[in-house]
Amino acid sequence: MSARVEKDVCRHLDAAERSCRCLVPGDDELRRALRYRRQWVVEPIAGLFVRRETWRALNPAERTMWLMRALGETHPTWRFCGASAAVAYGLPVTWGLLTHVFVLGPSGSRKKGVSGVWRRSISDGDVTSVDGLRLTPLWRTVFDCLATMPPADALAVADRAARLSGSSARQVCEYVRTAHRGRRGVRRALGTAALVDGRAESGGESIARHTMHELGFVEPELQVWIKDPVEPKKWFRVDFLWVLPDGSIVIGELDGRQKSERPELMGGRSAIRVMQDERLRESHLTALHPAIVRFDYDTARDPERLGALLERYGVPKRTREPSLPRATRTVRAELVLSDGQWTLVTEEVLA
Repeated sequence: MSARVEKDVCRHLDAAERSCRCLVPGDDELRRALRYRRQWVVEPIAGLFVRRETWRALNPAERTMWLMRALGETHPTWRFCGASAAVAYGLPVTWGLLTHVFVLGPSGSRKKGVSGVWRRSISDGDVTSVDGLRLTPLWRTVFDCLATMPPADALAVADRAARLSGSSARQVCEYVRTAHRGRRGVRRALGTAALVDGRAESGGESIARHTMHELGFVEPELQVWIKDPVEPKKWFRVDFLWVLPDGSIVIGELDGRQKSERPELMGGRSAIRVMQDERLRESHLTALHPAIVRFDYDTARDPERLGALLERYGVPKRTREPSLPRATRTVRAELVLSDGQWTLVTEEVLA
């Protein structure tokens, strides 16, 4: 009997894992059998099960998706919202914010629910389906993040949404102002939306830029193309760049796992090849005599550390507030040498 039950438990867990979801047992007997095996089966939310080893191997965003797929099966009227919906849309959500699965129940439904699920009730009934999951629409999701998340983390979400949609900061602000007038969090959302720039390639870059802004530094130009001084037929792209009043250059580079893990940033290269190319690129860039400041994700989040670093490398503070939000999008920025002086040349489009 025990061997038969064990085999049945494994069969159901295997099927759930193949679908990248937690197991929702179909009867009380299977549920009891799963709970009896707590040494190697976990129950992250009541009624949802997964192998302990499998669960440990998932990052918080992946765990959220596994939970959402299972909850969507057991609660077909729920719509996922906020950070959970953002993950389903592929937007970068700081892992520390993925403490719950965020859902909307029907208007008037009770807010108290399953442990690990944060429920809200609103009258807005719009829904978008993504890979079988019922979500709040993309921009409603972005607004919820702008209105509730810490601003730096919210900017990471909004930057990626702007990148995907080709929206400018002004368009995002107009959406917030017109679609959500009078709602709680609008002022907070507008303050962050004014900084939106879809050129950011990772959540860490957005967070770093927000920290720079809060500290009062001159806004960097993002994703700037520079001709390779050693092999002129090649071009490099840097995360952040400042041309200082004396004509010198400061390059900012965020060291992050994304550059050696995300396929769209790797260009078909292996992780080792990406690191080799990074070293070669930096060695060639030194021929331009720039100051190159490198920092990691933890530093990007730490105003004291990042501020001290940028000051040490001579990045200036702004003398007046930037004219935000911008109505245009920068589609390309290049550093060019003109009459012996470095100049930033940008191509702008009206979004």
